[in-house]
Amino acid sequence: MKSIANASAFALIFLFALSGCDVIDRTDPSTAISQGEALSSETAIEGVRASMFDRFHTENLSTFWLLGPAAQADNTYIRGSQNRFRGLNQNEIRSGVGTGPYSTLYNAINEANILISGIQEGALPEARAQRLEAEGLFIRALATHHAARIFSYEPGQTPASGPGQGFTLGVEIKTEPTIAVEDASPTPRSPVGEVYSQLESDLNQAINIFSNLPDAQRASDEFVPSEAAAEALLARVNLYERDWSDADQAATNALDLAGQQFGSSLAGPNEVRAIFNENSGNPEGIFTIDTDPIQESAGVNNALAAYTSRQWIAQVPTQDLIGLYGSSDARLDGFYGPCFDEIQGANVQGQCENINDPGFELQKYNAEQSTPYADDYVHLRVAEMVLIQAEARLNTSDVSAAIDRLNDLRQQRNASQLDPGNYNFDSAYDEILAERRRELVAEGHRYFDLKRLGRDISKAPGTGEEDVPFEDFKVLDDYPPSELQVNTELEQNPGYN
Repeated sequence: MKSIANASAFALIFLFALSGCDVIDRTDPSTAISQGEALSSETAIEGVRASMFDRFHTENLSTFWLLGPAAQADNTYIRGSQNRFRGLNQNEIRSGVGTGPYSTLYNAINEANILISGIQEGALPEARAQRLEAEGLFIRALATHHAARIFSYEPGQTPASGPGQGFTLGVEIKTEPTIAVEDASPTPRSPVGEVYSQLESDLNQAINIFSNLPDAQRASDEFVPSEAAAEALLARVNLYERDWSDADQAATNALDLAGQQFGSSLAGPNEVRAIFNENSGNPEGIFTIDTDPIQESAGVNNALAAYTSRQWIAQVPTQDLIGLYGSSDARLDGFYGPCFDEIQGANVQGQCENINDPGFELQKYNAEQSTPYADDYVHLRVAEMVLIQAEARLNTSDVSAAIDRLNDLRQQRNASQLDPGNYNFDSAYDEILAERRRELVAEGHRYFDLKRLGRDISKAPGTGEEDVPFEDFKVLDDYPPSELQVNTELEQNPGYN
């Protein structure tokens, strides 16, 4: 794929040609298309779709999204003199994961809105138009939820003291497409409860549309949004709301659908590395952004692989994280390996050992494709759904139900079985969060797992960094000053004015 459109958050300036419908391909930019034609031309509409997905190949919606929350908390730390994500490691003011990505998120939301409600009747075959509407609803929810967890507290979860006490604003809800700059209007932030209501509405509507599509328009793999993906994202949204029963049910639905449609299930001990190996196929895939290694790599300076395993090895797993694994756990070999400098063709000596005892680098993003910096980006997969079920069942059933579900995952990772009798509610919750660290490192969760539960942002021992209290205003990222100037209706987060 190639970048198709250069759209601002409020205007789609160019729409370009696309070849194919089910594979998100695109050609080089052609000529500009008028606003009227943009909503009625099949080629232009498919170009909007392709551009929407292409946003997720940028550093803002890949490296920042997936690796950033690991660096903000206690899963990764800077190696030696490297500087990539040092500001996140040290939780510096205005170094959060939202400052750069904000406009990219809302560009994707605007393109999603075009697919949802901007296509003129008859421009596409009805079934195709319905599928694109459902895809737009899914992407709008995915991007809006990510913005919400960056810039706002979760519903009912605000600090008991400090600048954020009682602060309940969410993010802007954008549901109408903006095609031209003159059509844009300032939008205020909505209460966080309304944001989550919109997320649920979008995802339930997407699920309904996906479920009624004819076979020819149904997703055949994890690389496009699907009913399974919408259920999985709904499970995540419900988790953040602490709507435990609904989270459990949506995760169950996602697992059933992913198994039926894609053959996805928990990977066994010998398949763990395959989850992130583009050449072997992800056995757990529910929704993944596919990357063309020739045209879509984020490159030597920005890619996930460049940050973790292939070039700079700037962000290294902490000993605090590595120490959570048992010696037989298949994830030790599946997710990690010795720090190795591909440029020099030799192991990196000394510096990685300063961060973790074995001198490991993170190898989830190994760029196995033909270019050294291109990875597919796994956003939703089976193991996350199992972990959501465990947390939900702890809150709705009992400790045994939660630990039993953890053991289902641990069995497939060749990790020792846990005895439910050794846990109470609090220690079981800690074990679930530890299992999420073991399993979901650098998949965009750790910082937000602590924040959504009102916990302090913990920093790994030995790094010299201090925990960030939940009451600290820095727990929420600040709105970029440029956006406040453009949108005068926006209110900055507490503590930044």
